[in-house]
Amino acid sequence: MKKRILIPYATYGSGHKAIAKYIESYFSKQSNEYEILTVDLINYSKPIIGILSKKLSENLMIKMPWIWSILYSAFDMKISGKISSQLSMRMFKNKRLQQLITDFNPDLTISTHFYASSLIASYKRRKLINTKLITIVTDYKAHEFWLQSHKADDYLIVCSDEEKKQLAKRGIAKEKIKEYGIPIDPVLISTHDIEKSKKKHNLDNGNLSCLFFGGGGAKNRNSAMLPYIRKVIKMNLKINFLFVSGHDTKTKNKVSKWVKQYNATNIQVFGFVTNAPELYQIVDFVVTKPGGAQSTECLYFKKPVILLKGSGGQESANHRYFTKNGYGRRFKTVYSFVKFLSHIEDDESILNVMKERILKNKSEESMANLYKLAETLFLEK
Repeated sequence: MKKRILIPYATYGSGHKAIAKYIESYFSKQSNEYEILTVDLINYSKPIIGILSKKLSENLMIKMPWIWSILYSAFDMKISGKISSQLSMRMFKNKRLQQLITDFNPDLTISTHFYASSLIASYKRRKLINTKLITIVTDYKAHEFWLQSHKADDYLIVCSDEEKKQLAKRGIAKEKIKEYGIPIDPVLISTHDIEKSKKKHNLDNGNLSCLFFGGGGAKNRNSAMLPYIRKVIKMNLKINFLFVSGHDTKTKNKVSKWVKQYNATNIQVFGFVTNAPELYQIVDFVVTKPGGAQSTECLYFKKPVILLKGSGGQESANHRYFTKNGYGRRFKTVYSFVKFLSHIEDDESILNVMKERILKNKSEESMANLYKLAETLFLEK
């Protein structure tokens, strides 16, 4: 009989889903002995309330990050975090969702969102299911929301040993905390002929190359990145840029128009791409927002990361982790960003220092470590 793995997430941002899908893909490739079910809790939230909460959080993060940061800090305490968690659980008090999960009856649950972990912890307390639970903290600092389920967690996966120590001080049992990092589905470097790929994308002219993500697919967030890419286009630097707008065709068309208007020869514009691993491997550095999933992809592919336009809250914690460890730089203004680019186009020493720091990071082992951990839990059942 196949072992059943439930991977619940909630699409507050794209990162939680991305990590869930990475885990599903990797586990499926490792063995056909698993039956895997991924579930987006938002699809089962109470009508209107769930969608409104999602839109409200997204709008605060994008349009009013300072308010989001205040709320993020206010609820990062035991009492306020517990109250908020209990209120949020009412969104998912849904018979269809409960029936889905109890019928599936998972042997193991790997959660990539704190709401999912709290929900599974509630089901376990009520003896609706008897599942092992692993919670993946998909940011570089564990907010109090992530800790609401810690008594029900068999393991809590965090980004670093430093974060493990911080959580231990907050009362989480050390033996439950694994500092594996955020799991990314591995793609072997040998999968692509690097020189051939560079030539295909016109990156073989000897200049530095950059993969520039427009904002993760959110239209408002993409618009926040537009002043940065427009200035880059106008400057016509000696750096090759691959600009990826995601599903936002409006941003893609606008940037393409600027490329023609300013006769830029160093910018290629893409919409949604399915060959991101190839693009990561053929560039020298990446420009993106400080989201947990995409930033971790940069670590996995050993690429220095330039962080722009964070949304406050957890993204502030993410960029602090990257800058503190020397994996990247963060820029708040267009001026400081392009000044940095002007500096590195003829002097790669700053990027080289970042690369040396990143090479010491072992995030590429995170998924394999998670898989081994899951296997040990199956042996215990």
